[in-house]
Amino acid sequence: MMPPTLHDLSTVLTGSVTDRVSHDSIRKSRMRATTILMLTDALAMSAAIFGVIGVRALSSPDSIPLASYIPVIIAVLVMNAIVSAWRGIYPGYGMCAIAELRTTFYSLTGVFAAVIMVSFFTRGVLPYSRSILFMAWLLGLPVLAATRMLVRRWLSRKPWYGIPVLIVGENTLAKRIVDSLRNNLHIGLRPMVIIEPNESSAEYGYYQGVPVIGGERAIGPLSRRYGLTHGIVALPHVTSEQLSRLIEGPCRNFSHITFVGDHVHPSVVWISNVANDPVMSAELEQRLRQPALASKKRLFDLVFTIPLLILTAPFMAAIGILIKLSSTGPIMYRQKRVGYRGELFNLLKFRTMVSDADRSLEDILDERPEYREEWERYHKLKNDPRVTRIGQWLRKYSLDELPQIWNVIRGDMSLVGSRPVLPSEVADVSEGAREMYLSMYWSTKPGLSGLWQVTVRNEAEFESRIHIDLYYMRNWSLFLDFYIILRTIGVVLSGRGAY
Repeated sequence: MMPPTLHDLSTVLTGSVTDRVSHDSIRKSRMRATTILMLTDALAMSAAIFGVIGVRALSSPDSIPLASYIPVIIAVLVMNAIVSAWRGIYPGYGMCAIAELRTTFYSLTGVFAAVIMVSFFTRGVLPYSRSILFMAWLLGLPVLAATRMLVRRWLSRKPWYGIPVLIVGENTLAKRIVDSLRNNLHIGLRPMVIIEPNESSAEYGYYQGVPVIGGERAIGPLSRRYGLTHGIVALPHVTSEQLSRLIEGPCRNFSHITFVGDHVHPSVVWISNVANDPVMSAELEQRLRQPALASKKRLFDLVFTIPLLILTAPFMAAIGILIKLSSTGPIMYRQKRVGYRGELFNLLKFRTMVSDADRSLEDILDERPEYREEWERYHKLKNDPRVTRIGQWLRKYSLDELPQIWNVIRGDMSLVGSRPVLPSEVADVSEGAREMYLSMYWSTKPGLSGLWQVTVRNEAEFESRIHIDLYYMRNWSLFLDFYIILRTIGVVLSGRGAY
């Protein structure tokens, strides 16, 4: 989908034709995406169920009537497709990641519950093995969720994937939203036009190929002419009355509206973009400051990390041997980081630098002014001369972070959380950002992975990461943690943004 030109927009706004354009391409896009998602869902669930049956057959002395499970598998596939379509998964344009995960969980749980109930009441007709059906459900959830994420990312490379979206907002924030949409093409929202509310002060032109025009009066004609269903409103300084007038007036044709303000970083709004009624008073929920939810998160950490430590122990032993053989110095690197309630703890990592790295940093920054500027901006060096050869490989795939599994089990960290920062990093940022960070750490723990690692990673300035971490703390859920874990696997395997 190519955005219209300024000339095209001008023709629509100044012409007398106001009828809706027939967009066969949009309908075909929805149909293509729906078909592909349905087929890949069916393949993923079939693989999960047959995998469970195969493992059960190998571990059981009794033969398993595979053919008799075919009706059960067909029932699961058909019901999952129907329920997913009913809940808006297909094609799911504009659906945020957490909503999709939550829908996947409840839909698949309902499907298996229905299949188990029918199998129970038809024993002797249909096969009934609680262990097989339960394990198929347990395996099917992550397999289906991961498959959908991978397929959407593959589809996002296709020029036909997605639908146009209109952005109403202040120039700087609207441009950041365009950047975020371009970095998150799997959401399926393609920026079509930016409309600045003030017609006289608007910066007419193009941003990244997206036309920029002014005047709220353009919203209605353009949304009707192009059949737009999704709009993004980025006006952080308007009153509730002004926002209500905008929604009930020019934006009334949109069936989906996403609100973005300075309090939510555009990099994360597509992870959980559920909007409250903007006319009502907003309630900001600090979820990880609630004791019950904090206890649930701790249980989640232990359930995941104890088996993970057992599985990765041989691999970590091999890494330790390679580090010892390739360079002088200890295998582990311990560094003081700011943790829960502002207390310092020893963060564990595999050593990836030369043994005197901390002492040589200041000399390197003095010799290379461009390095100092990069360090002050990102608190990292992309081409750090202190990193060893094996250290480069460990960093690229984040393997140097594996010892932090022990930090999680000890309770110093969480499996998913905010970025564990150095005391000096907190001291270097602006006073407002420092207060936000200290307030956050008073009630939360830093994480082995986190929202900033799977969104901007090392490609954003330090203070931008603070806003992302605050968003995570306020909007935490088990589904959000599960989503971040799935994204972490992909980020680690690709090595994107790591150095």
